[in-house]
Amino acid sequence: MEIGADVIGEQGCHLTWAELRNLSKENLSLSWTVIKDRVVDYTELPSYYCALLNLKGFVRYMLEDESTAETIFRGLLEIDSENICTLGNLAVLCYRQSRLAEHREYECRLRKVVKRKSPLLRARAYFDRAHSIRHFEQDKRKFTYIPFIKKAVEIAKDVEEREKSEWLFDFGLALYRKDCQLIVGHGAEAALEAGFREAARCFYAVIQTNSSFPGNTALAWGFLGILLQNQRSRKFEVSLTEETQLHYLNALDCFNKALSLQPTHPIVLRRVGAEMVKLKEFERARTLLDASLKQEKSWFAYRHRGLLNLAVYEDGIRTKERHDSYLVEAQQDFESAIQVKQVHADFSDLGYVLYLRGNYHAALHQFSRAARSASDDNFNPAVTHRRWALCLRAIHEPTGASKQEEKAREVEIHLSRHANAIEEAFHGHGINCQGFECDLERFNYSGEERLGFVNILSEERHPLSPIGHPYMSLPNHHSVYKYDFFVSFSHIDHKWTLFFFRKLERELELKGCIRYRDYECGKAIAANISTSIRKSAKILVVISPDSLNDPWCKFEVQKSHAESLTRNHVSLIPIMLRMCKIPEGFELTTYIKCQDGQFSVDDWHRLSKSLLKKV
Repeated sequence: MEIGADVIGEQGCHLTWAELRNLSKENLSLSWTVIKDRVVDYTELPSYYCALLNLKGFVRYMLEDESTAETIFRGLLEIDSENICTLGNLAVLCYRQSRLAEHREYECRLRKVVKRKSPLLRARAYFDRAHSIRHFEQDKRKFTYIPFIKKAVEIAKDVEEREKSEWLFDFGLALYRKDCQLIVGHGAEAALEAGFREAARCFYAVIQTNSSFPGNTALAWGFLGILLQNQRSRKFEVSLTEETQLHYLNALDCFNKALSLQPTHPIVLRRVGAEMVKLKEFERARTLLDASLKQEKSWFAYRHRGLLNLAVYEDGIRTKERHDSYLVEAQQDFESAIQVKQVHADFSDLGYVLYLRGNYHAALHQFSRAARSASDDNFNPAVTHRRWALCLRAIHEPTGASKQEEKAREVEIHLSRHANAIEEAFHGHGINCQGFECDLERFNYSGEERLGFVNILSEERHPLSPIGHPYMSLPNHHSVYKYDFFVSFSHIDHKWTLFFFRKLERELELKGCIRYRDYECGKAIAANISTSIRKSAKILVVISPDSLNDPWCKFEVQKSHAESLTRNHVSLIPIMLRMCKIPEGFELTTYIKCQDGQFSVDDWHRLSKSLLKKV
């Protein structure tokens, strides 16, 4: 073992993380080209500064330049002597070179740091991991990094340092990406509403953080405006109900606020400029994008200036004032964007511009390049196939055009399914969380047999999956319903819930409904929840601090309340697993309270009686 698992545990380091294995030399070389000259001020963005240097060291190491990697890691320790990831990287590097004395020195230092359980240092480590994974996943429809940035934000609740705003802002960006992809994939309305609420609160938390970095504060205002603009029906009075001073704001107000705070910040300029294109504020958009490009040549600014020129051209068609020069400028901008970074969207848009200019075969080449690109984040690939079909019809290829139109329909179906997968990545709904968040060891649950209590964790120290349980052979005590009970829970409580669920099915011979086993594959999560609740005689709601913050738990509670109002019997049974505020709607409802994850014998009998009662 290169480094004691008891020392660094789940956090690991760049040289041991599974997500960073199997990276190609081409990918690593391209990454080095992108990050080698990138400079960040430690006093302004300490977490990002450390994450960037650790990433640089990792890339050099993987490119077999171990000397430069070690120099980078050692240099970082001179600035942040307790950086968990850097100490881990040096411990592993020394071990692999058989420098065992130095390995033990770094491991000892790491052991002391981890033992302190400093929220600041732990949050930095999780942020670091999220940053590195996201770097290699950028422009792709992947969210592997989500659990780690989310963990940093959770730890940040106990941190007062300025960089708290860094972690909040990064999580907000992840939520924004999710929002864009759900919209492209026509995600469920409940998911979109919950996602908007969570993202808006996250960005507003950045704004409220004391001594937040000015750039992040301005960008947070910008992204609040973008979230509003993503769906025009959105309002802050829904997502930020207690912040009444914000309820009157629209997207343009947020953009103006961002510019007032940072009128020359290149990222603020290009982000707001891109949104001005959507608002058809073309002259203002050009001014902002040009100003950003004067400061730094960025892919984003080139791309969105290309979209601006394309939008002006198409707007001219509608007003019969078409100027082909805008297509020439759009082509130049998309070509400049492709020189910086090659993604599906730019190939597709360049192809469309070439099609509009009548250069059909060159357009087909770009559409083909787009289809081969895996970097299709925040873009609808179905649009590419429809443009491809238009181009083929222009050169009298109807059969090929029909093929591309069919491909577009297939892509739309895939995007819809992917929208469900995105929700699972963020909230663990429908999947077993295998990470640090749901580890039973985090909580003070008792697995011992105690007088007067029912031990939920009595089978084994880890539950067997309920997926293979032959539940169809169980009797249904409530013939009116398909299931005897449905259980609502946060994914962080899923391991305890699996024990609980299996105990009810085995000992009471009940037929339960649980997301891992009983949801219909391919069906939207929101629809699965609604159907399952409607078909269940009783709804058990496992309450914990985490369930209060879980958008899907809130949705389940909402649906459960609505369903209970249609029935003439008690169907809702709240179970307080870990102490927290009583959820809205349960204030006047009698609930069962667990003690160290166990039920009192009397409460267990009451629960059993209620579940077995005919309805």
